[in-house]
Amino acid sequence: MDTTSEATVQVVGLLQAGHHQRQVARKLNMSQSAVSRVYRRFQETSGFVWRPQTNRHRSTSETDDRFIVLTSLRNRYLTGVDVQQELGRVLEVAVSQWPIRRRLKKSNLTPKRPARGPKLTAGHR
Repeated sequence: MDTTSEATVQVVGLLQAGHHQRQVARKLNMSQSAVSRVYRRFQETSGFVWRPQTNRHRSTSETDDRFIVLTSLRNRYLTGVDVQQELGRVLEVAVSQWPIRRRLKKSNLTPKRPARGPKLTAGHR
């Protein structure tokens, strides 16, 4: 949830003061469903603590991420699939191409194509 702790306190305070959820949402520039979720969470936990999150585990480690970036920097013409194959060959890690593309995009690295000029005929030469 993207609500800050200050916004959560304001939502609960206004609702307990007798305001309606739509009024609170308009006043705090939030959606009515966000106000509802914040207040429901407050009622369930009787406080402003966050419930534990079950985050999905990362498919690559920090070492794998460094390898991905360095491999791409060594040869800028490699695609995500090429880096995936290199990662599997060297570190023996089986990862989809999509996490690799995300890691490269996060590092502001995109695959480049080599420049190719027009084909020259004997007449051009």
